[in-house]
Amino acid sequence: MGGFMRDGKGSGRPRGRAGGFTLVELLVVICIILLLMAFLVVLIVGVVDRARYSKTTSVITMLDKGCHTYFLDFNVYPPNDKGDSRSLHYYLGRDRMVKAQHTTGGPELQIRKPPIIDFNADILQLTKGQTPNADQPVPIVDAWEQLVKYKLPGTWNKTTVDIWSPGKNGTDELDPSNKDFDDVTNWVKEF
Repeated sequence: MGGFMRDGKGSGRPRGRAGGFTLVELLVVICIILLLMAFLVVLIVGVVDRARYSKTTSVITMLDKGCHTYFLDFNVYPPNDKGDSRSLHYYLGRDRMVKAQHTTGGPELQIRKPPIIDFNADILQLTKGQTPNADQPVPIVDAWEQLVKYKLPGTWNKTTVDIWSPGKNGTDELDPSNKDFDDVTNWVKEF
């Protein structure tokens, strides 16, 4: 029977070998599992990074459009009197009184308009238990919990404002030609 021993039930196991796996077989399986897990981790990290860039791009775009809406109402961009993105939270997140000409040519009217942006807590640097309140503005943060920056007048957008996130590495590389540029800005539309 060529080295195989048959028991009464017809199984064909080699002689002298009990059922189970050898150490080499187990190591090969473990290596394959570890390689698959490493590939999965790299894939997940890439997806998470893309999601963070996407969220931060949405925040920067929303703030940029909010500044342009503010300009349409007041003929100026939101002042940077707070020195950081708190100014955007304050001016874009509160009700505003806008002057409007009466349709019949009468006196100028003051119209109360709702906030330009309804800020969600996940993009604000809130302390524990604090709720979003534009009358007590807090800095705006990106998906990496880095502070969003605001500059008026802009350096890159000379006629408007500069709004940017320092990106994943947390440092400002404002020049898009810089090899380490990973910032999300309103002057570079794609990165």
